[in-house]
Amino acid sequence: MLLAGAATVALLVAVHRLLRAFRRDRTALRRTEEALTARTTEIATLHAIGREILATLDTERVFAIVERECRKIFEVDRFFVGVLDRETGQLRPHDRLASWVMGGKRDVRIDDLPQAARDLGLPPEAAGGEMRSILAAPLLVEGGAVGVLSVQSRRASAYDDHQLAVLATIGQQAAVAVENARHHALATVDSLTGLYLRDTFFRRLQEEHARARRYDGAYALLMLDLDGFKGINDREGHLAGDRYLRAAGLAIRGRLRGADLACRYGGDEFCILLPETDLDGARPIAERLRAVIADLVVDLDAGSARATCSIGVSVHPDHAGGDVRALLLRADQALYQAKRAGRDRVVAYATGSRPQDVLNSAPRAREERLGQ
Repeated sequence: MLLAGAATVALLVAVHRLLRAFRRDRTALRRTEEALTARTTEIATLHAIGREILATLDTERVFAIVERECRKIFEVDRFFVGVLDRETGQLRPHDRLASWVMGGKRDVRIDDLPQAARDLGLPPEAAGGEMRSILAAPLLVEGGAVGVLSVQSRRASAYDDHQLAVLATIGQQAAVAVENARHHALATVDSLTGLYLRDTFFRRLQEEHARARRYDGAYALLMLDLDGFKGINDREGHLAGDRYLRAAGLAIRGRLRGADLACRYGGDEFCILLPETDLDGARPIAERLRAVIADLVVDLDAGSARATCSIGVSVHPDHAGGDVRALLLRADQALYQAKRAGRDRVVAYATGSRPQDVLNSAPRAREERLGQ
């Protein structure tokens, strides 16, 4: 009887040990499964980011994709991405901690920001706010930092070194995409006004013209010329003129619809394409542009600068059904009529206008201005 009792106890102890071992193994298996799931998600995220961001040349779209995917694999209470402003050498938007990371050109993991701020000698304001844990990676291109990517959590010790390595990989992908977008912009966008260059504009205009002819659609062209801009250059100098042109480009972009396209056509002349727009739709848009330029006041070092603009409007197919250059000429004729009528106004092309009036009066080569 005694032996049977001892055997039962021994059996129970053995069973208990087996159960403990089973629980440990099950816990270890669950953790392994969770780790594998996390790694699979990370791989899928890296693949998605690489596929999507390298297919776009829009920097804002790049960062939207990166944020969306980062939120899938990191604990994120705050997402930050900043890009270097090459004119000022400053990070935009400004962030003291991110600027410090960009200056150091190395990945950073912080488990407790207030303590790290003291240990690393960060400015006191860097430790402000609710965030405790931070992962940050500089966006590096050919050894130079062009921005910073960061995920942050209110919880202390929220991240590990593996997650820092993943963020650094995402940062490398983002840096390549940002640089691709920058090179594309240099080739297609006027650096002063932020509007498209002529070559890019003409390609898009030809595409819109072909689309309109194929589907029996309409589109409008606006030719906009600044009134009195030469006086700004003469009185205030070319740097002041550049400042005004930069502001004018921003004002024009701000009054256009998403599908509209504007280019810097000449020194102080702009051309705007309004897809799927007839004359009734083009007039109010042109008037908005005229009004925003009339209201534009640009502060200078000594005083301020302002001007007005004249705008000519032509519409396909009403004013030139088969030829893009003819439509540009019609818009230019209407612009000249606006100038002759007193400036600071919008004039639509009127059938019966004499092309030679415009061709003979223009001070610069018409063939060059009309894309030839």
